[in-house]
Amino acid sequence: MNSLVQPLHRFRRHFFTWQMTSIRFAALWSLVMVLVDNLHFFHAVSHLFNVFTLGGALFVLCLALLLWLLTFIVISLVMLPYIIKPLMMLLLVSAASTAYFMNAYGIVIHKLMIQNLMETDVQEVSSLLSRELLGYLLMLGVLPAILVGRCHIVYEKPMREIWHRLKIISIALLLAIALILSMSSQFASFFRNHKDVRQMANPLNFIYAGIAYAVEKDTQFVKPIGEDAQLNARGLAATKPTLLIVVVGETARADHFSINGYDRATTPLLAQQPIINYPSVTSCGTETAISVPCMFSQLPRKDYSDRKAKEQESVLDVIHRAGVPVLWRDNNSGCKGTCDRVAYEDMRALTLLDLCNKRECFDNVLLHELEQKVGLMPAQGIGHKVIVLHQKGSHGPDYYHRYPESAEVFTPACHTNQLQECSREEVVNAFDNTIHYTDQFLVRTIQWLESQSGYYNTAMVYLSDHGESLGENGLYLHGMPYMIAPTAQKHVPFFFWFSPGFERDNHIDRQCLIAHASQDYSQDNLFHTLLGLMNIDTAVYKAPLDMLSECRAR
Repeated sequence: MNSLVQPLHRFRRHFFTWQMTSIRFAALWSLVMVLVDNLHFFHAVSHLFNVFTLGGALFVLCLALLLWLLTFIVISLVMLPYIIKPLMMLLLVSAASTAYFMNAYGIVIHKLMIQNLMETDVQEVSSLLSRELLGYLLMLGVLPAILVGRCHIVYEKPMREIWHRLKIISIALLLAIALILSMSSQFASFFRNHKDVRQMANPLNFIYAGIAYAVEKDTQFVKPIGEDAQLNARGLAATKPTLLIVVVGETARADHFSINGYDRATTPLLAQQPIINYPSVTSCGTETAISVPCMFSQLPRKDYSDRKAKEQESVLDVIHRAGVPVLWRDNNSGCKGTCDRVAYEDMRALTLLDLCNKRECFDNVLLHELEQKVGLMPAQGIGHKVIVLHQKGSHGPDYYHRYPESAEVFTPACHTNQLQECSREEVVNAFDNTIHYTDQFLVRTIQWLESQSGYYNTAMVYLSDHGESLGENGLYLHGMPYMIAPTAQKHVPFFFWFSPGFERDNHIDRQCLIAHASQDYSQDNLFHTLLGLMNIDTAVYKAPLDMLSECRAR
């Protein structure tokens, strides 16, 4: 009898229990999830890139390898004894259910979807149950989870395990970077223009969404700043109220403005205006989500973090607290929390035949019925007012959508968001057309301010959020880490326009400003410069960072 029982025990031990090193475990299960849980992702990718061409097939292959490497890195980082098995089981089941909902309903998993899941009830959950879902959970979740449970993971001695793990993760990270750089234009276009497809990458999609939800769910108290803010004597003694417009540009490169020496006439109308131009200004970040809140924050770039910025008010709050109403008009993707406590108007939803097409509205929509809006702003005290206009500007990669067809000056222009399919000349032409259209928009804004000069002392500040790469060294778009980002992504245009009445009431020495304009400045200066322009005294104001402080009579 023992001769029969012992072989059965050996069979059960070897068949139902298997062992492997921690690195092989992470590599195997990350590969399994990439291959079996990403049908919807790769199906969507195949519609974006022709897999029957060599270039398209190579990109999809590189994308699959990148997804595997990134998933492997994530799993390797949490490969801890007693933790990794239950965590991997949960991950497999979650990836299976995610695959089902993406395949069955075409949805993508993002932060708000996680929030919906956490706030749902039993009745809603039960309405989603089906045999198909149970099949996915069983075949792609439960059965692999059982195999994970039966796996014996072999770890080395702690310090050797850590050292070995760090080496493998570093190699995987370098390979991932190499894959991206090998097809940088395709990856740049994919990451920037196809967020909906990126959010299908399973399991990274719901891991990221879950973390983002958990972080944001941690309610942050917004600390007031500048609670002592008030108009100073000059602000109270003005002959007319001040009307200041701050134009926040999008993706504009300073070196593609002809007023900064660019060799083609991209800004011919601004060249005829009495602006004070600053050719050497750098951004706080290389993407809107960082630069916009940073430029309105009292935090300098070296101390800035998104969390810190969200935990304190912006300069717009300080201005509003001083009794100056603020209106933010947006033709972009929102103010990134900067305008949460002031009046906000989303201009993207308008359907105006002369200012919009079926896809979007052009930046001139920001001036639509602006006089009526200004008239409706509460007139407090002297009646000073601040308006922020947030442009769509030069946002890519589909630059040709940022301007009307009639405004296409530089040809041939790239008419696709797949920048790698266009020559560099076509990409640059399309981008320069956006600058040329911005030139028209900014001058229209100045002309509108001039029309208000009978009632207000008017002024305008223009500053772009960040720059853009246009194929230099194989790089496109923006968003590179600041320390390694090229100058093209950080060098931004900046200028002032002042009406004669504004200059006179504020005792501004124009020649002094022009003499200082060639100095190096950054978005760190905006917070204090705006307070200075509006004559607001507060303890958070720092005169050395106010670009006008040395050129304004005391």
